[in-house]
Amino acid sequence: MNISREWLNQYVALNCDDATLCRKLTTAGIEVEKVESDSTVPAGVVAARILDRQVHPNSDHLSVCQVSDGKETLQIVCGAPNCDAGRIVPLAKIGTEFHTEEGDFKIKKSKLRGVESSGMMCSAAELGISDDNSGLMILDESIALGTPIADLYRGDTRIEVEVTPNRPDWLSMYGIARDVSCLLNEKATLPEVKLEESTVANDALVTVEAPDLCPRYIGRLIKNVKIGPSPAWLVKRLESVGLRAINNVVDVTNFVMMELGQPLHAFDLAKLSGGRVVARRAKDGEKITTLDGRNFTLSSENLVIADDTKPMALAGIMGGENSCVSDTTTDVLLESAVFNATNIRFSSRRLGISTDASYRYERGVDFDMAEFASRRAAQLILETAGGVQACAPCEKSADRPAEPVIVCRFERIRNLIGTPTTNEEMVDIFRKLHLKVDEITETSCRVTAPLFRLDLTREADLAEEVARINGLDQVPEVPVKGTVCHPVTEDAYRKLKTIRDAVIDAGFTECVNYSIIGNSTALTDGRFDENDLVKLANPLSPEVAVMRPSLFGTTLGTVERNIAHGNRELAIFELGKAFCANPEKFPEERFELMLLLSGHPHAERFSQEARVEYDFFDLKGEIEALFARFGITRYRFVKLENDNRFEPGFAAKIEIDGKVVGAAGKIAQKFVTWRNASGVYLAQIEAQAFFDAERYVRREFKALPQFPASNRDVALLASADITHAEITEFIRRSHVANLESVKLFDVFSDEKLAKENLCSMAYTLTFRRADRTLTDAEINQAVDKLRERLEKELKLTLR
Repeated sequence: MNISREWLNQYVALNCDDATLCRKLTTAGIEVEKVESDSTVPAGVVAARILDRQVHPNSDHLSVCQVSDGKETLQIVCGAPNCDAGRIVPLAKIGTEFHTEEGDFKIKKSKLRGVESSGMMCSAAELGISDDNSGLMILDESIALGTPIADLYRGDTRIEVEVTPNRPDWLSMYGIARDVSCLLNEKATLPEVKLEESTVANDALVTVEAPDLCPRYIGRLIKNVKIGPSPAWLVKRLESVGLRAINNVVDVTNFVMMELGQPLHAFDLAKLSGGRVVARRAKDGEKITTLDGRNFTLSSENLVIADDTKPMALAGIMGGENSCVSDTTTDVLLESAVFNATNIRFSSRRLGISTDASYRYERGVDFDMAEFASRRAAQLILETAGGVQACAPCEKSADRPAEPVIVCRFERIRNLIGTPTTNEEMVDIFRKLHLKVDEITETSCRVTAPLFRLDLTREADLAEEVARINGLDQVPEVPVKGTVCHPVTEDAYRKLKTIRDAVIDAGFTECVNYSIIGNSTALTDGRFDENDLVKLANPLSPEVAVMRPSLFGTTLGTVERNIAHGNRELAIFELGKAFCANPEKFPEERFELMLLLSGHPHAERFSQEARVEYDFFDLKGEIEALFARFGITRYRFVKLENDNRFEPGFAAKIEIDGKVVGAAGKIAQKFVTWRNASGVYLAQIEAQAFFDAERYVRREFKALPQFPASNRDVALLASADITHAEITEFIRRSHVANLESVKLFDVFSDEKLAKENLCSMAYTLTFRRADRTLTDAEINQAVDKLRERLEKELKLTLR
């Protein structure tokens, strides 16, 4: 079992260093076998203050500084431009060893241009903390001199532990956190789950025909998901414990398994015959091909999850090849179940197949955790893959197992462990281990073991718990003090992260470029001139002389580098700061979002589908989906003229409530200097538009329609000058009764119509009521009124 320290810290505050944590885990029975840390800051680098800075007598770019680490003052020769007196910086003292890709080197006393130097002041890049090598890393004034920098910038640590077969509760991050909370005298907390359940019942979704082998099964149906790469935080969590990211839905199931110890499985609903699952014994001779491509012949001793016709998964072990979630999946059936541990162990050994899921099931999982894990996974799928819950969770469950009740005699425990532990200390240990304690007397108490502690059945087991906890060093209790200054919704980083996660969820890959660029790159965006640029007072070179006025130039550079390296299928974005010296155009600092599409959206497919290229409407659709996620509805796309960034006739400005917030279109051919047969489509949107949204990433779930819709087609002749947006906006403002949606399905023009400056447009109008089925008379009346208004007010000719 791999433990990520950073991940573990999400559930319990780790107020000790790695060595202390590993020692406490080992003495508590969770044996640590290996520790790996990705921290790159060398030992010997400490916080120091620059006391004085003088010009080097033999160099025009070096400085001679007097630096104090709190114990001694050292003379350091430095070439950084920001080594000013008074600043606190990282200091690598003599003897410090650096391990870099170029090789290893040790800091020694040396002479630079004839002046002695006794150490090296460091940038963030030299310490491996970030890529910033523009100057020395400036530390906070509150940091005490002499503080090791490695203590301030600790990387993640992976701890590999040996879990004994009787402790399946240790096979999860939260399970480990429960014991660590006792060892460190901190509180362990489950992640918060806020999930609005559907009220639509679907009892036919799950059937359990073998309740002895499947005492609990919970199925959830999530529709309209978008399969794609997982957000960075999720990928990082999985990689931190040695798992590989696959796609957002599968990654969520693996994440929750590692987080809570409850294995999950996601079925592609479209691949389930009958649209349901059945937990049953396999038929003798029945065959299944698992996800790893292996074929198995089953018997009635094996439990399978099947659809109406065939097995779709080996229950608790591995899914079937024809049931897995793929890029084309849109509807998911999420499984969270409790299986018979003995049967899973038998099937796993008999078939010669072992997985992370079977490893947990064959040792036993928490009966109570199945429901919470299901809700947790559903919430994360909705966050990372979108979609809606199509129905309420369908649960088929046997009676909840009884919790073991153990009488604990205090004197008996003291005799078994041989240490003078008081009655109060024993009770305190039990409670910190999340055991229920009641009926406390002078001689005994009654302890109820929760269902996640399958190893606690007798008094000797309680003695073992006291023994492994009692001998550890006590961690002093430090009261936690917190002051609420502003609501979290006002946090700027949270808003940026929400935008970033939304775009990543849509399938875009994030790119990050420097904010400092050259003049030529900055002026690529024709909206700006020299007077609009924020210039550096002392640039290191012409290539880093100004702050970027927009993300346009750097985005073009990103595309060119990708094309040069053969990566022609691009769906990338950048969310970053832009700077403008002209307040009449833009604020001095603002956040800008750039979206870019180029190549083929389905290059992995075959025939005609593989040749389909991105176009303007793909980009427009992504923008509309992003606006919908942020509750932005009053927007429109208006034809854009005279913008040198885009090809004429292939661009639109984006307006929200009449205010221009960005533009989108096909990049002008003059910028596409690289060899690329595909068009490049780019959108630039001011991030403030998302910050100002009335409903900030608010999700609303509604029941699926209970009554059928009715469609009517309307064909009209319109002036070629009138736009589709104007027509749909007019229909929206007309407030047609029971009109649910309007969809353009045909545009036609020929030489005759073109001479008259006309075109034919046809729309499908969809009508529906939530409480009953509409009559033809009601629909026809609404359509007739709309036709009259279209003819009278928009001067359209109805056909």
